[in-house]
Amino acid sequence: MSLIQSLKNAVVRVIGRDRANRITAPYYDRQARRRTSERLAKLPAKDLQLNLGCGSQPLPGWVNVDIARGPQIDVVWDLTRGLPFPDESCSVIYSEHVIEHLSKTDAATLLRECFRVLQVGGVVRVSTLDTERFLRSYAGNCEFLHDPGFAETIETPLDRINMMMRENGQHLWVYDHESLALALRRAGFSTVVQQKFGESAHERLRQMDTPARAFETLYIEGIK
Repeated sequence: MSLIQSLKNAVVRVIGRDRANRITAPYYDRQARRRTSERLAKLPAKDLQLNLGCGSQPLPGWVNVDIARGPQIDVVWDLTRGLPFPDESCSVIYSEHVIEHLSKTDAATLLRECFRVLQVGGVVRVSTLDTERFLRSYAGNCEFLHDPGFAETIETPLDRINMMMRENGQHLWVYDHESLALALRRAGFSTVVQQKFGESAHERLRQMDTPARAFETLYIEGIK
């Protein structure tokens, strides 16, 4: 361990991690803004591939966008602020289990921004929890709600519905096929297609999805 890291650890022990994070946050925010500005300036004008809300799953060769700071994030950005890319600069946009973390209004704004930055013929792929499947199971035999693929166990079927809709306060709006397709059409997409896991209208978007989440996920694409 380096001397600097040892000093950092000592400070954290004295003042606590939360306070240390609050003190250092402005410094790291400035670093992130500078790095983001530098990377945006170097991007090509066309054929960008955006991975929105990538978190800890960046894609090689893509522009990985997330609000979290981290070495794997190319563009540190709050998606509620629109997208920092020129009109018609992107060929494909991928967003896996992100839209449910935005309010309905912010999600609508983001989808309009996706339409704006996509080139003609470009595709946005949006995946999210398949609310219809959850509710049909709740109204039926509830078998799906007890699927072993879920990370958390439940005591009652309604627990699963609450987890899906709330996610400890992280989920702000959920969708079924009808509501998400409508949101895409209102954003400007005249062609909206429901897809299966791993399948896409664009070759660059095929075999991209996380296998462990396929059983609970709705996949929809908007084509400009």
